[in-house]
Amino acid sequence: MKKYLILLLLFCSFTVYADIYKDEAKKITADKKRISEIGKKLSTDEKECENPSKNDLSRNVVSELKIYCEARESAKSRIPDIKNLLAEYENILKNYLDECKTVDTDEKYSKCESLDQQVAASAERLNDEKEKFNSEIDTMENAAARAKELNERSNDAGREDFKRTVTNNLNAKKELVQAMQKGLEEDNKVFKTSKTKLNQSLKNDSPDSAKIGKDFLGGLNSILLQNNNLRQICASMLKTINEAQNVCVTKLNMDKCRKEETKLENLFNDGNSKLSAYKDEKNNLVAIENDYHKAGMGNILAKTENAQKTISNYLQGLKEQNSYLNQQLGMSDKNTEIVKSRNNKKLLDTYLKLVATMKELEKESAEFIKFYEEYLSKINNFTATCVNGKSEFTTECKIEGDKIVNDINTQEPKIMKYGENLNKFNKDFADFFNKFNKN
Repeated sequence: MKKYLILLLLFCSFTVYADIYKDEAKKITADKKRISEIGKKLSTDEKECENPSKNDLSRNVVSELKIYCEARESAKSRIPDIKNLLAEYENILKNYLDECKTVDTDEKYSKCESLDQQVAASAERLNDEKEKFNSEIDTMENAAARAKELNERSNDAGREDFKRTVTNNLNAKKELVQAMQKGLEEDNKVFKTSKTKLNQSLKNDSPDSAKIGKDFLGGLNSILLQNNNLRQICASMLKTINEAQNVCVTKLNMDKCRKEETKLENLFNDGNSKLSAYKDEKNNLVAIENDYHKAGMGNILAKTENAQKTISNYLQGLKEQNSYLNQQLGMSDKNTEIVKSRNNKKLLDTYLKLVATMKELEKESAEFIKFYEEYLSKINNFTATCVNGKSEFTTECKIEGDKIVNDINTQEPKIMKYGENLNKFNKDFADFFNKFNKN
C-alpha cells in the first residue's frame, strides 16, 4: 500500500525539493488513474446486487455476494472524497514546494512550518481514506473470489441434485404411464372379447334384449376407439419422457429441457382429460351392460328354471330305473342257471339277450344320471353367479346360460330313445317270464 510522506522539508535544497515533488506527483498521478479506473467499473450496475437473495444461489454464495455488494457500494461512495483529497493534497503540496524552495528568513520559516503542517495533515487524511477504500476493495475482491468458488462447488452439486431430481420425476411419470398403459391393454382385451361374445349373443336375443344389445355394441365400438387413442397418447408420453431424460439429464440442455417439460405437461393434461372422459364412458357402458344383462337374464332364467324342473323329473325316474336294472342284473346269474336247467336253447338265448340289453340300459341310465346331476350343479352355480350376484362387465353369462340349456336340450332325443328302449325291454322281459312260467 502506497502512503504519502508526512513532510518536514524546511532548509532542504532545491534538488531535494524537486525529487520529492516528482515522487509525490507520480504517486498522485498513479492514484488518480487507479481511482478513475475503479470508478468506471463501479459505476456500472451490478444485477446480482439488486436482490442477492432472489438469485438461484446457495445460502453461502448469497452471504458472500451480500458482503461483496455492501463493500462495493461503500467503496463507490468513497471515490468522490478520495478524488477531492487527492486534489487537495496535490494543491497543498505544490504550494508548499513553490513557497519553500528557499527559507532564509524567520517569516519564511514560520510560513513554511505552517505549510508543512498542512501538507502532513492533508497526507494523513488522504492516507486514512485510502486505507479504508483499499480495505473495502480487498473485501469486495475477496468476497467475489469466495462467491465464485462456492458457486462453482454449488453448481457441481446442484447439477447432480438436478439430475437426480429430474430422473426421479421422469421415472415416476414413466411408471405411472406404464401402469396406465397396462390397464388400457387389459381393458382392450376385455372389450374385444365382450364385443365378439355380444355379437354371438345378439343372434338369439329377444327384440327387447336385442335393442339394448345394439346400444351396448355401439358403446363398445366407441370405447375401443377411445382406448386406442389413449394408448397412442401413452406411447407419446413414454417417447417424450425418454427425450426429456436425454436433453435434461444426459446433455443438460436447459432450453430444450424446458421445451420437453412443456410438451410433457401438455401431453399429461390432454391424457388426464381424455382418461377422465374414458372412465365416464366405461361407467355408462357398465350401466348399459347391466340393462342388457337383466333383459337377457330374464329370458335365460326362465329357460334354466324350466331345464332344472325337467332334470329333476328325469333324475327321479332314471334313478328308480337304474336301481331296478341293477337289481335284475344282480339276479341275472342265478336266473341264467334256472333257465339253463330247462334245457331250452331258445329260451336261454332270449334271456341272455335280455341281460345284455339290461347292461346297456343300466349303463345309459347311469350316464344320464351323471350328466343331469352335473348340469343341475351348473344351473345352481349359474344362478348364484350370473343371476343373483352378477355385476361384472361381460356378456359371458348369457352365452353360458344358453349353452347350459342347449346342452340339456340336446340330450332330449337321446333320453327319449332310451325311454323307448326301456319300455321295449320291460315288455320283452315280462313276455319272456310269462312264457317261461307257462313252460
